[in-house]
Amino acid sequence: MKKFLLLCAAALTIAGAANAQGWAWGPKVGATFATINGVRDTQVREGVTAGLFFESVACNWFVVEADLLFSMQGFKMNDEFDSKVRLNYLSMPVVGKYYVIDGLNLQMGAEFDYLIHSGIKSDNDSFNIDGEFNRFNIQLIAGMAYDFDFGMVLEGRYSYGLSPLATTTKDVYSGMLQITAGWRF
Repeated sequence: MKKFLLLCAAALTIAGAANAQGWAWGPKVGATFATINGVRDTQVREGVTAGLFFESVACNWFVVEADLLFSMQGFKMNDEFDSKVRLNYLSMPVVGKYYVIDGLNLQMGAEFDYLIHSGIKSDNDSFNIDGEFNRFNIQLIAGMAYDFDFGMVLEGRYSYGLSPLATTTKDVYSGMLQITAGWRF
């Protein structure tokens, strides 16, 4: 417990020093609406995303942001078992934020995902399917956000997979809408 508290204190000290250098950071939480492209008869799977964001101000109209997030993705299958494929990732989106007016910004970048766990849940059973999906996933991101003066950030992003999602076929890619709220320090 003592090591954990020291680690938290060190992280807050570094973040405070970085904030004085044109850096900002903060927590981010939101919802994901993920699906799979290239497979028929699937539906969106709703999930949660949460983590931290870090940003560096390049100039008064351009900022670079990197996030470290836990992200629930996957899809639902239209079968007789009402199966849900659960793909949980550790995600690192990196975007450039172009400020249009005041806090309104347009975003473009890439997301790098590492698969933590994959499984299928049907009516009564759950199965681990870790070998069926690639461990790494790369997605293209486009989005829009508004940064309020008092610190709140509201954001919406759409990401489309650039790397094949499944290990058995090369025609299956991910797609996700992500809506988050964060607080900048």
